This record gives sequence, C-alpha cells and structure tokens, in this order.
Amino acid sequence: MKETEATIDEFIALHQRYLKAHKRLLILQTSAIEGMRKIGVGCVTEESRAEFSALQQEITSVLAKMKEICDKLH
Repeated sequence: MKETEATIDEFIALHQRYLKAHKRLLILQTSAIEGMRKIGVGCVTEESRAEFSALQQEITSVLAKMKEICDKLH
C-alpha cells in the first residue's frame, strides 16, 4: 500500500502542475484572441510566445507521466 500512496501523491502533484499550467495557458489564449480581435495579432510579445511554448511542453510532459502511471496500474 505504501507504493500506492506514493503513486497517488505523485499523481496529485502532477495534477497540480497541470492545473497551474492550464490556468496560465487559458490566460494566454484569451490574450491572444483579444490581440487578434483588436490589432490583428495574437501572442503579441516574444515573451508570450515563449511562455506559450513552455506551457505546452509542461502540459505534454505532465500528461505523458500521468499516462505512464495509469498504464503501470492497468
């Protein structure tokens, strides 16, 4: 059962990382839509483009690890 608790804790931590990245990504997406509507350009700054890419990588990494855990338990 200890191993299961460790796995649960790891999954919860991954879930928290996912939520944090997802919330930030939603803000960036909303800003991009607003930028497209107002000035015809989304992801206006170089920083927002870099952050978008970093968040995409973070979410992909977290989901891959979650899948790995689920596959291991199946």
